[in-house]
Amino acid sequence: MTDTFTMVWSFRNIPEVLLTSVLSADAQCPADVKFILVDGNSSADSLKKIRAAISLLSRDIRICESHYRTTCQEAWNLGIMLTDSRYVIIASSDVVFLRAGWFEDVRDTLNSCMKYTYITNHAIFAFDKSIIPTVGWFDETYRYGPHVDCDYLIRLSEKGIPFTGIENQGYYTHGDDEELNAIRFKEEVPDRLSYVDYTNDAVFKEKWASDWPGWAHLRGQTELPHPPTRIFQVVRQREDVDPHPFYTKRCIC
Repeated sequence: MTDTFTMVWSFRNIPEVLLTSVLSADAQCPADVKFILVDGNSSADSLKKIRAAISLLSRDIRICESHYRTTCQEAWNLGIMLTDSRYVIIASSDVVFLRAGWFEDVRDTLNSCMKYTYITNHAIFAFDKSIIPTVGWFDETYRYGPHVDCDYLIRLSEKGIPFTGIENQGYYTHGDDEELNAIRFKEEVPDRLSYVDYTNDAVFKEKWASDWPGWAHLRGQTELPHPPTRIFQVVRQREDVDPHPFYTKRCIC
């Protein structure tokens, strides 16, 4: 059954990038998969362009606008709360879907014994919402940037929730060209996740003790050591706090 799936994107401006992702997914997803686009305080012009484009699609698509700049994990949590489906697929706004098969891989994995799955670089991941009461929501104490997905994988393994990765078999491309990618490791790029704000390094290391050195000491480099992703690699130092009430107090949808 596909009527139990909803796809969620978080975005802030750059409507052309988001729409390329959404339209390419629309071409390959079954018609009864719902879409939710969660805004992070985009401009009125960006939202106008997005609404105009998606109005031409026959799919069930919902946009949630925010009056302040959200982090990805805040937007993900809100998108999860807004879904009425059992399964959620979260996609980065710059993913471009190239061919069919990825949805079927995700669906079949979640219909087996797995409760959470991701494709290669975690630009697309999906899960059964039944894990939320056990594992919790995505941690909103992180800021804009990386490590939130690694944090969640650790928490899944801590609770014994089965999960797995799927190989990207030419299903999609993700990210920037080499020139822009190099720039993002040296300076902030408007409306993109920051690679040069190392706040999340500190949050991760404060929460999980390990021998992972973090990225701050490798400023400007693109080859970075991957954070831990399993509970046996770390020692928990801080408990999680249910984050979604903080978001719902700030966001009006």
